[in-house]
Amino acid sequence: MLPWMWFAFAAFEVLGFFYFTQMFSKKWRSLPVEIFTKKLLIVSFVLRVIWVVFSYFFFEYHTGFPFEFNAGDSLTYHAAGKSILYHGFLNLDSALWGLGMSDRGYPVFIGIIYSVFGDNLIMPRLFNAFFGAFSAVLVYRLAKKLFSEEVGRLAGVMFMLMPNLIYYCGVHLKETLMIFLVLLFLIGANDLSRTKVKYYKVIMVILLGSSLLFFRTVLFASLFFALFSMLLLVRKTGSNVLQRFIIGIYILVVFWFTYSDRIISEFDYLVENTEAQSQSIQSLSTLKRGNRLSEYGSAIVFAPIIIIAPIPTFVNIEHQKVQMMLSGGYFVKNVLAFFVLLSLISFIRKRQFRKYILILSFMLAYLAILAQSRFALSERFHLVILPIFLILAAYGYTLVNKKNTKYYIPYLVFLVILVIGWNWFKLSGRGMI
Repeated sequence: MLPWMWFAFAAFEVLGFFYFTQMFSKKWRSLPVEIFTKKLLIVSFVLRVIWVVFSYFFFEYHTGFPFEFNAGDSLTYHAAGKSILYHGFLNLDSALWGLGMSDRGYPVFIGIIYSVFGDNLIMPRLFNAFFGAFSAVLVYRLAKKLFSEEVGRLAGVMFMLMPNLIYYCGVHLKETLMIFLVLLFLIGANDLSRTKVKYYKVIMVILLGSSLLFFRTVLFASLFFALFSMLLLVRKTGSNVLQRFIIGIYILVVFWFTYSDRIISEFDYLVENTEAQSQSIQSLSTLKRGNRLSEYGSAIVFAPIIIIAPIPTFVNIEHQKVQMMLSGGYFVKNVLAFFVLLSLISFIRKRQFRKYILILSFMLAYLAILAQSRFALSERFHLVILPIFLILAAYGYTLVNKKNTKYYIPYLVFLVILVIGWNWFKLSGRGMI
């Protein structure tokens, strides 16, 4: 069974999220916009700073150094940041030891912080806390623009309290900064669908989107796919059509001439990863600590649960301490998926996909690629679309009525069966039952 320490983490994550979401959403419902935004930012920042400080000493006590369990990429980014500090920013090729383009963004960010504050481990995490807190405000603003004030406030509060999003502020990983850039891009892109377009905003959107090439190539491709989908499919009349067509062609030309060679090389690597899904999954089954049932995983298996995924680990798998620690956060996402599905069903019935094409095409394109990759059930790779997930969940919550409420308990029953089945799979595949 799940060790008691991780059970306590999971229980606190689930109960804390739902209790405080209800409390804050009701308490802040009638506040003026300026006061609500200020409280959302401050509480988000305080929660994240508390976790940054606590996790620093918690990890140091349990692992011997202030990095998470089984730290990999975070150690690489820390070492790369120190290397930049030693070699200088004018010699990045030597400093980054040949790291791929999609892995260079965060080490450079850490290198900038280290060059100002020294290689103090807690400083990048405090910056993560700030970007994470400001992202809560961005989620509120994006949801408000797309749906309503009510949806925006609920989405902002859920982002503020989401356990997984708080966790990543306390580690040397790029997800928090990446989410911040994605939200800035989506807000800027959404503004391009308005009647009057300022061309400096077009340039800013291009620059924001292009910066994500240095974080995750698939993310970059999904965002620009969403942008083109919006520019081409949002129904406008008169000169607005021509204006958006010109903007779309301009972005496409800049995008192609600037990044074509790099994108092709990165996508070659992506295709190799996608095609290697079955080989990768099968190889996991042969590892000493691997799951011998993993060879049965495929895109066909992952696709139906890709919106609900990842599934929480509620059993004791020794080398998966982070998954056990965040199991409550996974379960929160599983529950909220019901409201996301309500949103998607509503869009289909009301034929509103075109209205929300920006966020929907981004989320669905990213998930479609993810479902075919070896990272289909990796929580880190799902994290970047979690803000969109929470916005759709907040909107779905506003759609709850007597007619669709009757499906909630059956969904939870299905979820319990799915979680039990997943944890049986983990134990049985390792010969533990």
